[in-house]
Amino acid sequence: MPHQHGHTQDLDWSKMLEALTSADDIEAGVDAQIAEWLLTGRERLVYDLGCGAGGMTAALRAAAAAGARIVAVDGERALLDATRRRAEVETQLADLGAEIPIAPASADLIWASGVIHHLPDQQAVLNDLAARLAPGGLLALGEGGLHMRSLPRDLGMGEPGLEMRLDAAQDRWFTAMRRDLPGSLPMPYGWSTALHRAGLDEVTSKSFLLDLPAPLGAPAAEYVISRLRGLLERDNVIGLIGDEDRDLLRRVTDPADAVNQAVRADLFLLAVKTVHVGRRPVG
Repeated sequence: MPHQHGHTQDLDWSKMLEALTSADDIEAGVDAQIAEWLLTGRERLVYDLGCGAGGMTAALRAAAAAGARIVAVDGERALLDATRRRAEVETQLADLGAEIPIAPASADLIWASGVIHHLPDQQAVLNDLAARLAPGGLLALGEGGLHMRSLPRDLGMGEPGLEMRLDAAQDRWFTAMRRDLPGSLPMPYGWSTALHRAGLDEVTSKSFLLDLPAPLGAPAAEYVISRLRGLLERDNVIGLIGDEDRDLLRRVTDPADAVNQAVRADLFLLAVKTVHVGRRPVG
C-alpha cells in the first residue's frame, strides 16, 4: 500500500486511485490519531515514504506545526498528483528500492507504511533511514496489525470462515512475494528488534483500532465489497483458494446476486493498524 503498493506499469490508475482514495476516506480518523501520536509540534521536516493517494500525508500535514515542511515520496506520478490534491504538500518522485531522497541527519520524522516489507533487505533499509534522521528524530513504521474483518463467519452457503481462508491465502502470497524478491534477505525477528539494531532508542509500538459496526453506511459498505472484489482480480491470491470459495466470493461481491443482497445488512469493518517507532539518540 510502495513499493510501492505493488505498483506495475500496466495498472488501471483511475481504478487504483479510486480504491486508495476510498481507503483513505474510511481510515481518515485512524490516520489522524496516528499523526497526533507521532508529532510533537516541534518537527520541521517530515517525510511520508510510499505516500499512496495521500491520506496519511494529509493527516501529518494537519497535525504538524505551521511552517513544517512535509514531503511525500512515491514511485508513481499518478499517486503524487493525488497526494498534492489531497494534502497540498511538496512531493518527490523516487523508487525507494533504488534511492532514498532524504539527506543524512536531516529528518525529524520519517513515516513509512507498508513500504519496508516490499524491499529485499529490510534491515539495511532501516539502518539507512535511521542515519537520515536528525538527532532526536523519529522513524515510524506502519507494519503488521491484524487482518481486516468485514463478513459474518457463516454466509448461509459454502463452508463458514471464508474471510479467514482469504486471509490465509494472502499470507501465503506475502511469503512467496518476500521469497521471490531479487536479493531478498530474511529478517527472522520483529520490527522492534529491527529498530534497535538500526541504532534507535525509545523503541515502542502502538495499535490503532478502526471499528465500524453493522449496518455500514453506503460508502463504507461499498468500500468493503470493492476490497473483496479486488481479491478476485489478484490471480496470485485467488489461485490459492478452492473453487467453492472463489464462487462464493464472486456471489458476495456481485450486487445482482442474492448472497450479496443478504449479507449487506451484516457487513462491518474491524481492523487494527500497528505502528512501530524508534528515535535517533541525541548524543
